[in-house]
Amino acid sequence: MNNLFRACAAATLITTVLALSSCSPTAKQWTETFELTGQRLDVVNYNANMPVDTSEQVGIAEVVVTVRTKTIGKNASTPDWSLEGATLNLDTPCDGGMVGYCEGGYSIVVPAGTTVNLNGYPVETD
Repeated sequence: MNNLFRACAAATLITTVLALSSCSPTAKQWTETFELTGQRLDVVNYNANMPVDTSEQVGIAEVVVTVRTKTIGKNASTPDWSLEGATLNLDTPCDGGMVGYCEGGYSIVVPAGTTVNLNGYPVETD
């Protein structure tokens, strides 16, 4: 019985690897703009595997959020993100499927002089 299980597992792994090796990476990008009231932004990132880069820009009054993904064998979807008061909630655009690969990261541009906290910790803006 163990040999049958091992053979099935090996066949599944080989099939998955062959299927993924014939796929080329797919890159996607989404950008959303949020109105910010005040001089503070609290970012809550629900996916610790997706880094968040922050920068500030003179002359803008809104928060500009961009997410970039690269996938193989999976489909990235528009992330579930929202700004509620001063809290920007960032969810993952990568689904929880078992087969395939998905990576990505967020880029946030805030008005100059805005204080940014990420998951409760202050961050430097470039």
